Amino acid sequence: MKKITLLFLCIAQFSFSQIDSLITQLQTVPKDTNKVKLLNQIGRKSFNSNIKLAFTYLPEAIALSEELKYTDGLIDSYKNLGTAYFYLRKYDSTEVYWRKSLRSVPEENTKKKGDAYNNMGVLFQRLGKVDSSLTNYKASVRYRKKLEDSSQVARSYNNIAALYRQKGNYEEALQYYFKALPIYKKYELKKETSDALNGIGLLYKDLEDYDNAIQYLEEAYELRQLIKNPRLIASSTNNLATVYYETDNLEKAKTFYVKYLGFAKKMNDKRALAGAYSNLGNISVQENNVAKAISYYTNANDLFKNIGDTENLALTFVNLATLEYNQKNYAKSQAYYEEALANAEKSGSLSYLKEAYLGLTDSNHQLKNYDASYANFQMYTKMQDSLFKKDLSEKVAFYQEQYEAEKKAKEIQILQIETIKKDKDIALTKTYRNWAIVFSILLIITLLLLYNRYKIKQKSFQLKETILTKEKVASELEAQLQKKELELKAVELSSLTMKSLQKNKLLEELNDTITAFKESETSKADFIKELNNIVKQGLNFDDHWETFQKHFTNVHPNFFKTLNAKYPNLTNNDLKACAYIRMNLSTKEVATLTNVTPKSVKMTRYRLKKKLELGQEDDLKNFLFEI
Repeated sequence: MKKITLLFLCIAQFSFSQIDSLITQLQTVPKDTNKVKLLNQIGRKSFNSNIKLAFTYLPEAIALSEELKYTDGLIDSYKNLGTAYFYLRKYDSTEVYWRKSLRSVPEENTKKKGDAYNNMGVLFQRLGKVDSSLTNYKASVRYRKKLEDSSQVARSYNNIAALYRQKGNYEEALQYYFKALPIYKKYELKKETSDALNGIGLLYKDLEDYDNAIQYLEEAYELRQLIKNPRLIASSTNNLATVYYETDNLEKAKTFYVKYLGFAKKMNDKRALAGAYSNLGNISVQENNVAKAISYYTNANDLFKNIGDTENLALTFVNLATLEYNQKNYAKSQAYYEEALANAEKSGSLSYLKEAYLGLTDSNHQLKNYDASYANFQMYTKMQDSLFKKDLSEKVAFYQEQYEAEKKAKEIQILQIETIKKDKDIALTKTYRNWAIVFSILLIITLLLLYNRYKIKQKSFQLKETILTKEKVASELEAQLQKKELELKAVELSSLTMKSLQKNKLLEELNDTITAFKESETSKADFIKELNNIVKQGLNFDDHWETFQKHFTNVHPNFFKTLNAKYPNLTNNDLKACAYIRMNLSTKEVATLTNVTPKSVKMTRYRLKKKLELGQEDDLKNFLFEI
């Protein structure tokens, strides 16, 4: 039976503002700082109603602030205009005006300075520039620590935590979340506290630590109910529904998805409505209520079509096709997969293209459209290769980014050392000059100055030695990074070669069979039987365990040897499961490779942890990556 895909969406926030009265009031306000404030207020309120107004009134606020030499007004006007561009996703313009705002803030205005650096951190996080984002967030922390209100520091901590979670650095993320949480609680900031709790819960969800995930998400949910914020309650409802669905607690998942559906209807949020319908359809599939599942999927499909979301439209068509295939309605399944394919091509989603081609391979095979099935299977393998290459390039880019960030950090450290040296040299030169002028006639003072100068040179020499040592260490670290990068590329290339060998072997065998059939008098039934056998063999590549083990050992030497030595009771199936986990395959991919359900894969991992003597809190993937 094919697996239905879960859709994870968050409800949008709607904000409606009445600004007509403010524009009317503007006509009677004199040209002073109050007019600047009113212009900024109109600009801010237009973000969620008519953002074009922001580009009318905020430039006027900038011009008037410059004319009046009103620094605070200029800072706010630059910031607000940058925010307007941020809403429109014009990030280059956002950076221009937010930088102007940052440069306009006097050094002593620590609150606005901290806020400005925080905004820059948000921008660079959105752009995926992790090191720049982190640098600005930490600068924000430095200024906000000078304020009496430490809740501002907590906000920066929360942003840093979200950044680390986004990049998968969960340990650092947790540290910063737990720095922010007690500060929020101290100031009784319920909304911010719920945000931190929600972030921690989602982090534990990413780690598949569902007990902790539910604990923190429920705490956030209860707190958000107290503050009666519908948008936040809806977000928590959706998060809890998703966690309960992933832990197969369908009753609770259904309860929360129904609540989420209610919020989406009240907010008239079509995207959230579509997501809720899609996920309720998934639950109906699990409950074997086919009619209800089709109804939910159809509703989701209509909404996604209405808002022009081709990527999620492809997903709902895949789910409808999968449902019909499982009911053996192969013609309907084929039609839905064709729709999924068309929308996946429009959205450029490689993963849904792969799903659609695989589904068409199976549907056409069941309909005995063998030529079409074979053609779709070829496209499916092509999509697999494309996705593999994309994943490989993303991994290389990630490690390159890490390398560049570390290299930049070393350069900054060297510059800081040089700056300290220059500052010391300047200070010492001034001291020498003053003493020379005042006591130039006294021999004893002259001797002391000469001695002092000797000590300075000695310290300078020691400082140079220290700098040279640090440069040598930095050079060695750079060489090590380059070596590790090359090793990574070699490993990935080996894996790609292994997959290519398997694919080519299957395609060659299919081609030989088709050629032989054309040149022989073999009956069509015998040819179809032979073709079926080859396809089944292709779908069970992993049954050739010795071949797989040989290729895997070439990529990861001593992996099986170490496991067998430490845990001699492991079976071949256990070793195979360990290998797939070490290859960083998802539960769904392992299920596809081994022709079992994702639930069976999860149960295999659970039994494997017991055989490897791992505790509940231990992570199986990390354990195998350390071998």
